[in-house]
Amino acid sequence: MDSKDSYRQKMQEQLEQWKEDLINLKAQAQTAGSEAVKNIPDQIKILEQKIKEGSAKLKEIVDTNEEAFEALKEGLDSAWEALSSGFCEAKSKFRWEKEKD
Repeated sequence: MDSKDSYRQKMQEQLEQWKEDLINLKAQAQTAGSEAVKNIPDQIKILEQKIKEGSAKLKEIVDTNEEAFEALKEGLDSAWEALSSGFCEAKSKFRWEKEKD
């Protein structure tokens, strides 16, 4: 069973990776062809929203005590998995749009 601190740390590391991925994708967008560029801003907004949602979930963990964390953990796991899937899906669409041009 993960402790609250180790769980929070894993989430923080994932958020940092997402932020780094977004920076790299934005840099790639600068070199994308004109057709792909039309759809990239939408994908960037989705990725930014997923990072924002992840940050909110992380704050929930920080704001709870260990006992409350254990009660919330299952819901947090589900929410985090949905965020992660959404981020990966948006990231894939971003790459697909870039390659399409």
